[in-house]
Amino acid sequence: MLLLQKPFKWVHLSPGVHRFFRILDVIIAGINKNIAVLGLVAGVLIVSVNVFTRFLAKFYPEIHSLTWGEEVSTYCFIWSALFGAAYGFRKGVHISVMIVVERFPPAVAKACVLISYILSACFLAFMAYGGYLVCELNYELGRYSEALHNVPLWIFLVCLPAAFLGATYRVIEKIYEISWMEAKDVVKTTQDEIIHDVAIKE
Repeated sequence: MLLLQKPFKWVHLSPGVHRFFRILDVIIAGINKNIAVLGLVAGVLIVSVNVFTRFLAKFYPEIHSLTWGEEVSTYCFIWSALFGAAYGFRKGVHISVMIVVERFPPAVAKACVLISYILSACFLAFMAYGGYLVCELNYELGRYSEALHNVPLWIFLVCLPAAFLGATYRVIEKIYEISWMEAKDVVKTTQDEIIHDVAIKE
């Protein structure tokens, strides 16, 4: 057992490994946040332009709305929602009910929190794999976007495995943190993180 613990202890205490994962954390958080924001902004702009051009078309029939606008804006909102949800795992903003768990003995509470994260990681990893299969199937079938005929459909759908993979990494990160945490600190730390990350905006 001690031989198995040594490499994990070395990783946990190594400044170099910590630095690597801090950099990785910043990169993944930046990707998730920026795609979520850009997707939302792009979707709103496209929908706004389409609404405006359709209004003008009543008076100027030669003006047409963007034929690709509806489909592309839909994908923009999907990308924004999925990557925003992945970012939410880092910020701890997803619904988490601790009122029952906090009444358990510390060891049981830690086990419950760990099990919930492990189940979440398994589900998200399964969804990432399912998203990959969807992309692969559309690639093999050679399907293209209905509005943008020269763009393969799998390009729009790559957000499925990418976002769920990012969310899986975030949950595994939480599993690692809680595994090394003292049982008596788990519930309080989890609650403090939720309060802090909801209150502090980046």
